[in-house]
Amino acid sequence: MFSRSRSTIYLLGAAALLSGFLLPGCARAPGYALDDSIRQSGIQLPAAPASWTAVEPKDAGLLFSATISWGPASQPGALPDGARSRPVASSYYALAADWLDDRESVDPLDLSLEQAAALAEPLESIRLPRRVLAYDGLYPGDPGYRLVCTVSVIVETAPGSGSSSRQKRLLADAAEYLRSIPEPQELAGLSWLGAVGDVMPGQGTSRLLLQPDGPEKVFRRLLPVMQAQDLLVANLETAVTDRGTEWPKTFRFRMPAAALAPLLDSGIDVVSLANNHVYDYTAVGFADTVTALESAGLPFVGAGLDWDQAVAPYESATGPARVALWALGAFPVERTGFNGLKHASIQRGQPGLLWADDAAVQAVCDAMAARRDNGQLLVVSVHAGLEYTYGPYEVQTDLYRKLIDAGADLVLGHHPHVLQPMEWYAGPERSGLIVYSLGNFVFDDIEDNPKGLETMLLSLGVSGGAIRALRIYPARMDGYAVDVADDGAPRALVRSLSAAWAAKSADASH
Repeated sequence: MFSRSRSTIYLLGAAALLSGFLLPGCARAPGYALDDSIRQSGIQLPAAPASWTAVEPKDAGLLFSATISWGPASQPGALPDGARSRPVASSYYALAADWLDDRESVDPLDLSLEQAAALAEPLESIRLPRRVLAYDGLYPGDPGYRLVCTVSVIVETAPGSGSSSRQKRLLADAAEYLRSIPEPQELAGLSWLGAVGDVMPGQGTSRLLLQPDGPEKVFRRLLPVMQAQDLLVANLETAVTDRGTEWPKTFRFRMPAAALAPLLDSGIDVVSLANNHVYDYTAVGFADTVTALESAGLPFVGAGLDWDQAVAPYESATGPARVALWALGAFPVERTGFNGLKHASIQRGQPGLLWADDAAVQAVCDAMAARRDNGQLLVVSVHAGLEYTYGPYEVQTDLYRKLIDAGADLVLGHHPHVLQPMEWYAGPERSGLIVYSLGNFVFDDIEDNPKGLETMLLSLGVSGGAIRALRIYPARMDGYAVDVADDGAPRALVRSLSAAWAAKSADASH
């Protein structure tokens, strides 16, 4: 159900904007009055010039009123002759629904602008587990978004205020008064944080990426979606090297450094390296990976040449939203015996990935605590879970919820190679969004398992350090490429898994 808000609240923000301004005096001394729209709305106009006199409306030369307008232009309608207006407050409103609601957008044919305005809420009042719905396919901040509420003050000469020349003088005084009121601040809409799962551009995908129009060939119709994200996070599931000794594992992955540039061109802004394949070509391959990423200008988290580099977050301002991102590895020991903690972690005293042991988790939690109240969205990317299983297991749930309890707003999981549920976790003190597995995104040498072809791009609308909108772009891998899944099946799968997980968690808590 949509949440209702009373129409009178649309004007409340104007009171703070209008109070306390010091205005210059005017040369003449008109009588002025405020009509009921000013009084009833609670707007407090700034003090009138000392030469002005407050009178009853019937005796006024200037009459002030308030008006509300909706729409991207945010301008009042046609004004009567002899009137002036000044916008004093402008804000985004939105329609809201439960975060698992399957609606993406509200059609104006089903809900007119007038009806939508009556049901809409201020954007800042909507946050998960309720999410913003698009209106006519648009979100707050998109050009043409129509649920923008603007409050304007209108002043007009009252009937019987005298000759036309006197009315002109009065309007000149009023215009000077109105000009002294600052216009509303530029609106800040949603910034979009995008996340995808495992990116492994081995030889086949890399060959495509390095062709003319390579990103279009690999990411197809997803490419503009990727590039539209203010920040796009991925897990780079490979070493970036043509050297090194192969670790004796069943699967070993590597990509050429030249393919990093087209990944950047595709919109990927930062990658996690805290996974079970970054060390596939041992110390030489790992050192090459760090060097290649630094040379390409592709930031990474969750690994490094020393402890400080591995535990350091990536911090970025994405439009009006600020994000801090860490990464941890917590994947099971492989059937070949490869153990992330023993064989590839920074904890063993050599360059490597950041393993989610007590020391690393505490370091990340301490870093989040230091940033908790500074308006950043705090995000942790974790490589954990059992491969080709549709549900999380105890290591995931315990670790991911612990990170939310410690301050994370969002945990992004990967490693199972398939999609797993999302969870709105409401802990004893804090709440946050957990994505247990984003699945694969592009992956060369995936095992012959069709479950691993279903994937998604998760896009989260963020403002003021909170997640307010959630979009799932369903996708499907096809050979060395990935494309939009027109049937929407991956999105439906994630929603059904998430609803079932929520029901299971609720039963377990009783």
